[in-house]
Amino acid sequence: MLSSDKHFPGSWQRALLPLSLLDALEAGPNHGYALAQILESRGFTPIKGATLYPALVKLEAANLLDSTWEEGRGAPGRKVYTLTGTGRGHLAAQRELWFFFQGAVLRD
Repeated sequence: MLSSDKHFPGSWQRALLPLSLLDALEAGPNHGYALAQILESRGFTPIKGATLYPALVKLEAANLLDSTWEEGRGAPGRKVYTLTGTGRGHLAAQRELWFFFQGAVLRD
């Protein structure tokens, strides 16, 4: 986790948003607002809904996520996202590429 005064550059956030969403969902199902909070705690600047939800829709269209509607108890309902088996495989492959990239960038 980065210190509270450091955030990733916007171009990094845009590039890493899909992978970061998959990673955040690996721990279990969650809704968009909670996912945005998780990413913010990991160094993203606050993610606007106009950025977050289209990314989730694209991941769902690619069969990397499933979603269900959860009725609200005294509050509005919300969509809950779950990583699919295909999404888990994609996440594993992307992590492997990330570690390869990281090694190339950090080599001595």
